[in-house]
Amino acid sequence: MGSFVWAAATAHTGAMMRLPDGGADEARAEQVFNGFRTLASSLKAARPDVLITIATDHFLTYGYEFLPIFSIGTGDRFEGWGEFGVPKRDYKGVAPFGEAVQNGLVAAGFDAVGARDVKLDHAFSCPLQLLLRDWDVPILPVYINCTVAPLPSHARALAFGRALGDVVRTQGVSQRVAIVGTGGLSHWVGTPQTGTINTGFDRRFLELFTSGRLDEIAAMDSDWVIDNAGNGAAEIRNWLAAAGAVNAKGAREIAYEPVAMWNTGIAVTEILS
Repeated sequence: MGSFVWAAATAHTGAMMRLPDGGADEARAEQVFNGFRTLASSLKAARPDVLITIATDHFLTYGYEFLPIFSIGTGDRFEGWGEFGVPKRDYKGVAPFGEAVQNGLVAAGFDAVGARDVKLDHAFSCPLQLLLRDWDVPILPVYINCTVAPLPSHARALAFGRALGDVVRTQGVSQRVAIVGTGGLSHWVGTPQTGTINTGFDRRFLELFTSGRLDEIAAMDSDWVIDNAGNGAAEIRNWLAAAGAVNAKGAREIAYEPVAMWNTGIAVTEILS
């Protein structure tokens, strides 16, 4: 039987591997990094056997020729792409745990693809670099399509997370499980609006998330979110899945900063269950 010993949700961008040089952005970036240091410390103290990492992909591992809605890494090792300025790093996995999670999710009605040799882009590697800066723990990469329509609804992502949590609590491979969902918040990628940060959206989202009002987030129209907070904000699905897995009662906001050089509203939270 497994139990969750730690849970978090964070924004990310590959650009955050570069520290802004001076000005307000540098101070904002330092607050973000301090937030990740806080999370890294609490994660290490939780002594997990495995860290479930829920993220997406940016046309490196998955593309139009093969694009699952959900996939589960079922291997013993996951190679990082090392793109977009993120240092290349590979991660250990726990194959029997990945297989148990995939089997359990399929039995629960989620046709999650098993991806034994899945490679990880900055959606995974960027937050992991910051959370595992000077130590290591095996990971389970969980992919949700947040990039190319048709996307799973926010409600479906939340239901997926709740099913994932049920599977973790009933499997017998890994006892102490940590989980992080990562992506967003407001940012536009590859559009004329790139560089825009909607702090109003970010603040409203964080208000709902930290107070545990997940069903209200899940009810948000996907097109409305993308129109108002950018195509990168589609990644709030990963936050919903992580929070759903641990039956979150809320979350603690550790940091939120709109960093102009990173073109992204960056938040760091620890989920409370």
